[in-house]
Amino acid sequence: MKVIVQKFGGTSTRNIETREHMYKNIIREINKGNKVVAVVSAMGRYDDPYATDTLLSIVKKDELTDEEIDRLSSIGETLSTLVIKSELSAKGYNVSTVTNRELGIITNEHHTSATITTVEGKYILKKLESSDIVVCPGFQGYAQNGTITTLGRGGSDLSAVAIGVAIDACEVEIYSDVKGIYTADPRIVSDARKLDYISYAEMLELSKNGAKVLNHRCVLLAAKNNIVIHARSSFDESQGTYVLGDEKIMKDHLNELIISGITGSQNEARITLAGVDAKGCGAGQLFERIADEDVNVNVFNQVLVGGGRMDISLIINDKYVPIVVDIINDLKPILKPQKTIVRGNIGKVAVVGVGIKNNKGMYQKVYNTLMSHGINVEMTSCSEINISCYIDRDDVQEAQVLLHEAFLGG
Repeated sequence: MKVIVQKFGGTSTRNIETREHMYKNIIREINKGNKVVAVVSAMGRYDDPYATDTLLSIVKKDELTDEEIDRLSSIGETLSTLVIKSELSAKGYNVSTVTNRELGIITNEHHTSATITTVEGKYILKKLESSDIVVCPGFQGYAQNGTITTLGRGGSDLSAVAIGVAIDACEVEIYSDVKGIYTADPRIVSDARKLDYISYAEMLELSKNGAKVLNHRCVLLAAKNNIVIHARSSFDESQGTYVLGDEKIMKDHLNELIISGITGSQNEARITLAGVDAKGCGAGQLFERIADEDVNVNVFNQVLVGGGRMDISLIINDKYVPIVVDIINDLKPILKPQKTIVRGNIGKVAVVGVGIKNNKGMYQKVYNTLMSHGINVEMTSCSEINISCYIDRDDVQEAQVLLHEAFLGG
């Protein structure tokens, strides 16, 4: 039995017209003799009547616990499964649904952004014995204590891959309103190209650095379990982009592009502690406290400036600035900084590709392209497949266009 997992987001489930496109994709696989597990999101976006954000807007969220918020948030997906089953059944197809518990996604108790601990596919596999299509609610799971949890941003992508792992699916198709993964955001870079294939590592870097096609957690899970992801459009039958392991790409689908993508984000901030006491242990305590608050430091730089002092600079997501500033203030007696500087309005542009490792002068080309057009690079971070430059937030879109032309133009 060949099973395909297909995930459909809110743009696919929104109304009867968009769902007809979704059904064509499901029926295509059924006609090939395959079985389908359809993982579905709530119907539409705010202010569509059954969208999750719409449901949340009708309550006073501050008066509810996170557990109660999760219970409410899960209703949209559950409703979507029943609507889709009723419509597909009316077309003559053998369809089942699963409940939250039968979904088999077990998580920790961190409500509104839970982490998957275990996935059990036995209920879905059992229903596939008698049904050609099993419709599952995305974005949710349940904790060991039985309460409903939700998986946070990109949770339906993550649950689709998790189910694919649990039932040993041959492929996980992630449907959206775009045709696949592009070398840049087509809304920003007009000549961006659709990729036929991309490696897990490259896709992960693009996701972490601002690309919104796939959630980085689902890519990590797919890479760990060698599950093929096919990112494609719900409204177009053409092939999308396959996300595969490096070895398979090199063997079967050698990608001649040195660079796979350019992406950017506009939500960074830079904090500099000038003249910190270099002899103390304050820096270690600073980063320990930051980690305890689950704040990720994107870039860290430490420079000795003489006189037993050093400057410490770090870049974080701007929403965490108040938390980090409070930590710094608590540690001032130990750090003894001469000055603390908070610089907002920072953005990031990232160049991602397996060719970075084996091609000389890549960083120089990135740096010179930006600086020659008056875009100042404040800090950088590099890996074997990623060069990220932190620049003024207002320059991020222009930087993506310039770098795409420099590396992928012509």
